[in-house]
Amino acid sequence: MKVRDACSFLDGRFPLALQEKYDNAGGQVLFPDEELRGVLVSLDCDRTVIDEARALGCNLIVTHHPIFFRPLRNLTGGEPRAEMVFGLIEGRTSLYSAHTNLDKIYFDRLGAAIGLAEMSLLVQTDAPRPGGVQEYGFGARGEFNPPLTLEELLHRVCERLALPFLVYAGNGAGPVRRCAVSGGAAGGSIDRILRECEVDCILTGDVGYHDVKIALDRGVAVIDAGHYGTERILLDFLCADIQDYLTKTPTAGQIRACVSRVETNPFSVFLPDRK
Repeated sequence: MKVRDACSFLDGRFPLALQEKYDNAGGQVLFPDEELRGVLVSLDCDRTVIDEARALGCNLIVTHHPIFFRPLRNLTGGEPRAEMVFGLIEGRTSLYSAHTNLDKIYFDRLGAAIGLAEMSLLVQTDAPRPGGVQEYGFGARGEFNPPLTLEELLHRVCERLALPFLVYAGNGAGPVRRCAVSGGAAGGSIDRILRECEVDCILTGDVGYHDVKIALDRGVAVIDAGHYGTERILLDFLCADIQDYLTKTPTAGQIRACVSRVETNPFSVFLPDRK
């Protein structure tokens, strides 16, 4: 199996036509005619991930965030992103990204992870519908039955998303039956979510102060599980999809896909010593 075969599978699973206009999903650095030896899945491509791929014998890295997103006007030694590109080329390691097109296909995965039921699409988009795609968009809304308290939901989110911390706003004893979820940077869409649906709580990432105030004014709790925290779980689904494809493809042999173990949340919490 060639690298191009795996990329063709990803192109079909996450149609590039679904990506937002500002996005740059798809092949980033490709050696399409190389024999595929292994696939490493991560949120981002950095030096630690490139080194991990090399140590594991993987010559295809599939990330959620494209390395070529903001304009890269030159490649200069010593500049971090340029060094990553040099590292990929030096090791003949291919890099492919599935970004907003993946978000739209996996719109309900975060909700499923925290046990939301009766889910429906949260935000529709105007991207043309590719063949074979039934429903797509950003985020989901659903219900907890029976309802949870906000504090119970906080514990569940930490457990299901394997998070050591999160940030929230709202009454911990208050009931949460209807909940909206949208990962990544959807904290900037809170006002739109509030205008388009009635919920008791919004779970998302990258939440701003003023968005929280708008939600609280309407009696809606907000859980900010972070950009990393709300998207990291998508990697497990992505890896499973890739492995299923490899397993069902005779020419793939024993090729395996795995999720990065070295990539971590870049944020930490500082708690001052009160002694």
